Amino acid sequence: MKLYKLRTYITLPISLLLLVIWSCSSDSSDDDSGGNTVSNLVVTVEVVGSDASNPNGDGSGVVNVTATANNAINYGFKFGNGLEQASSNGIIQHTFTEGGTNTYNITVKAYSSAGESISSVETVTVYVDETIVVPSNLTLTASVQGFDNDNPYGDGSGVVNFTAQADDAVSYGYSIDGSSEVQSTNGTYQFTFNSVEGVENHTITVVAYSSTNDSIDTSETIAVSYYVGSPPVWADEFFQDGSPNSNNWTYDLGAGGWGNNEAQTYTSNASNVIVEDGLLKITAKSEGAGYTSSRLKSQGLFQFTYGRVDVRAKLPASAGTWPAIWMLGSNFPSEGWPRCGEIDIMEQTGWDKNKTLGTCHWFNTANSSTASYGLETSVLTSTSEFHVYSLVWDANSIKILVDDVQFFVMNSNSASIPSSPFESDFFIILNVAMGGSLGGDIPDNFTQDSMEIDYVRVYE
Repeated sequence: MKLYKLRTYITLPISLLLLVIWSCSSDSSDDDSGGNTVSNLVVTVEVVGSDASNPNGDGSGVVNVTATANNAINYGFKFGNGLEQASSNGIIQHTFTEGGTNTYNITVKAYSSAGESISSVETVTVYVDETIVVPSNLTLTASVQGFDNDNPYGDGSGVVNFTAQADDAVSYGYSIDGSSEVQSTNGTYQFTFNSVEGVENHTITVVAYSSTNDSIDTSETIAVSYYVGSPPVWADEFFQDGSPNSNNWTYDLGAGGWGNNEAQTYTSNASNVIVEDGLLKITAKSEGAGYTSSRLKSQGLFQFTYGRVDVRAKLPASAGTWPAIWMLGSNFPSEGWPRCGEIDIMEQTGWDKNKTLGTCHWFNTANSSTASYGLETSVLTSTSEFHVYSLVWDANSIKILVDDVQFFVMNSNSASIPSSPFESDFFIILNVAMGGSLGGDIPDNFTQDSMEIDYVRVYE
């Protein structure tokens, strides 16, 4: 059986394309009592593609019907023996599918607010081209290479295999993220998403073409990972707008100074923490009587011993802000600080936005005191450009880098640090504090400022 195309057409000027067919019937009332308030029903029927050479249309079977009436609040349209279809604005489009040239009755009713109505019956002759073949039942499947429960966005190769199928299709066209169509005769297509490292959403549109070059199409959006070299063992690419991924992050909440005389209250509110435009944005705000911000942590969700951490971030420029990308030992709840150990991959003071700090803290068992070792490095564009802040951590040392340039190294094994905490699991923390020991004085005119993070990646 042939399938006929149901097209949507752009209506050109009536004088060129549209045949307006007026019924010879007259308006009549459904209520002979004369109490109707709706009146003056006028109906026009336009057959798409009608002209002098094609008085019954272009073969698509499409008609546009418009009805107007005084005091009408709704309209009903019945095509042939079909069910009545409602339209509040009096405009409707219908496609006749019976092949050949056929004449149909179109019954139009206009209803008043009281439920009263008047009606008109129009006749129209429409031609449907039986030679048009339109594909149907188009499906698109995408198989991301390396996909499994542990790798929901693939293995990092960026390779995706697509398969499209449709009844009566003889070829297919694929468009990736709005690019030009690539043709496939059998519906299969392989594409490698390698323009941007990380995880990105991509829109794939496939068009199924018939032997008469008529078509249908469908689109799908998928997330695909691509990495140069080995992919990270854990990452957040912040590619989905909304709240941070709850599988990766939880929050520290509340006020109390956090051991450093900090001035902010941490929240999980969208005004303080949100993912948008491919970035995690942690925003410190003045609330009049105080300040709010946010502190995310992977505690209880992801922790690790040894590896490399890369965080691409742009830091807040306002004085008084204290951004930090850091880690605490996972035994913090039982051992407390500093016995759990702390690794500060990046901290920045509130008074010098041209430098960042790398620091480690631990408990010195030799003299029962807190021990620290830290260095700073110049990052002149830390607040205007993104930089990659990195940790390289193994069984013997901790190294901290900015844009792959090392500025900090410390021996961290138990031989150099008795009872070293740096041989056990740590979790990641991201936050912006206000004031306190490294934030310093907060200007009276401070309103808000943000740390923006492009990604967090952890490699073995």
